[in-house]
Amino acid sequence: MKKGILSIVVAAGAAMALSVVLLSCQTAKPNTAGNSIQTEQAGLAPNGDKEHSTIDFTLVFANKEGIKSWKVEMVTGGNPQKQWSGDAKSLPSTLSWDGKNESGSPAPEGSYTAKLTVDYGSGTPAAAAESSSFILDLTAPTGSVSFSPQQFSPDAQGMVKPVTVAIKGSSAVAKMDSWTLDIMDPSGKVFRSFDGKWPGAEIQWDGKSSGGDVVAPGASYSANATLKDEFGLTGQVSGAITVSGTPTTTVGQAPGTFSVTPQTAGFAPKGTVTVEKLALAYGKSESVKSWKLEVLDANGSAVKSFSGDGMNMPKTVSWDGKNESGELSAEGSYTARLSVDYGGAFAAGTTSSGRFVLDLTPPSGSIDLSEPLFSPIEGSPTITLTVNATSRLAKIDSWRMEINDPEDHLFMAFEAKWPTKEAVWNGKSMKGELVQSAENYPVVAMVRDEFGNTGELKATVPVDILVEKTATGFRILSSRIFFKAYTADYQDVRPDLASQNMKRLDDMAAKLKKFPNYKIKLVGHAVMIHWDDKALGDIEQKEVLIPLSKDRADAVMKALVDRGLDASRFTTDGVGASDQLVPDSDLANHWQNRRVAFYLEK
Repeated sequence: MKKGILSIVVAAGAAMALSVVLLSCQTAKPNTAGNSIQTEQAGLAPNGDKEHSTIDFTLVFANKEGIKSWKVEMVTGGNPQKQWSGDAKSLPSTLSWDGKNESGSPAPEGSYTAKLTVDYGSGTPAAAAESSSFILDLTAPTGSVSFSPQQFSPDAQGMVKPVTVAIKGSSAVAKMDSWTLDIMDPSGKVFRSFDGKWPGAEIQWDGKSSGGDVVAPGASYSANATLKDEFGLTGQVSGAITVSGTPTTTVGQAPGTFSVTPQTAGFAPKGTVTVEKLALAYGKSESVKSWKLEVLDANGSAVKSFSGDGMNMPKTVSWDGKNESGELSAEGSYTARLSVDYGGAFAAGTTSSGRFVLDLTPPSGSIDLSEPLFSPIEGSPTITLTVNATSRLAKIDSWRMEINDPEDHLFMAFEAKWPTKEAVWNGKSMKGELVQSAENYPVVAMVRDEFGNTGELKATVPVDILVEKTATGFRILSSRIFFKAYTADYQDVRPDLASQNMKRLDDMAAKLKKFPNYKIKLVGHAVMIHWDDKALGDIEQKEVLIPLSKDRADAVMKALVDRGLDASRFTTDGVGASDQLVPDSDLANHWQNRRVAFYLEK
């Protein structure tokens, strides 16, 4: 962008699940064979990542003047699941499908094509076109995590031989893309992490943590893997490996020496540490006739029990937090009580464990902003976002914060281990792009406690109208005004967008009054739909985009004059799709090209 340009981004109309773009004044060619419908995407997964939650199609109509009606169908196995139709007055350039059928329910998973049918009335055969096939992906990947051998065996020096960790995964209809693996220690904390792209899903693990610690003798380690397919759907699988070593008790111990020991300080059935493992030692184990393990609440009442005889003496028992009725027990502090009967050989005994926590409530709190209105150029160069979070019973472990742009794309991210609470942001994205003027940037922080319970905190960073000094004057950075589609009308839009328009125009007028000695030039810009076809693009630029962008610049000028600015200070122009901020082919970000640029000069 040239120096001295003041940009206001113009978003045409409200966001819709069905994206339709109409072009007027295009030169039609009387060739019915030119109809087409195409997509650049291999498929969609409505429950996958944002990039693949919908699928977009580009439509081309031949001999537009002769069209009577048209129809687009999403078809699988010869059965249409979703349909759009219209006449010559509504010829869309693009369509977007969210994977739902006509009743609003998810369409069947599988392979699809999009079919376009155009009816030219009597005397002219109907024309049909079909897209390449694509996938509707609804089923998360499945698989397993396995270890070979299934146990580490430390030598006298505590060293272990490596094991092979195999991650298997498959998807009902999609290709597998990638995987991540977290190996958790007995306390439920991440001991070692791995990741990879498919098909490389087999690794050698030497039993060491990322910090060089070696697995502990007699301990058990769990493995949690996330499997991701090509459209962003993820599935969770798990496994476990034990470490042999010195037993907790030996046969030579006295019969009264037995114990029950929690392996973690607590657990969260809905978190990552999903069970409490209780290690059991039976003393003179060859004399055991029966045993009973009870989980007791803070009042000493048993909520769950396990039992066995001398032929069934597990080294560990896992409690999932459920009572005898199969329902989750109340959140709180618990102990375990072990009773062992040695028959006539020895006296029976009872012992209790230390306390451990059943954690059901995710962390809660707020994200606090150091600035009520963020202005990284004119005001403070940074804003501090503070995560204030607490958990009822557990310690806070870590958090990840994501800041999205106004179009709900990931813009910036931060993460940290507790007790770090602050993220200092300079207003730039991960690609170095500065925030847009007068926009709201949604913030979500996922806060995790020590047992893996996760709570979601939300906030919004409001950005001021940004003013930057240049060599010849000032440049006011982008501030979006929402227009009715293909018009210069900014009032006949959705009520919430109309309200935003009025506030931004009020704020802009107030800002411009601070520069009474400067002339104001408004230049309208627009997004080109036919960026991939020079001939159509040239027609669109001349006949649609330049007049439209000029009209919108004039509309903004009139609004500012109505708010007290002198009309003699203004000149307006429209340049259509010239001088784009991002390529029009970048469908996720080309909204930034819909703008009105301001030049403030002496």
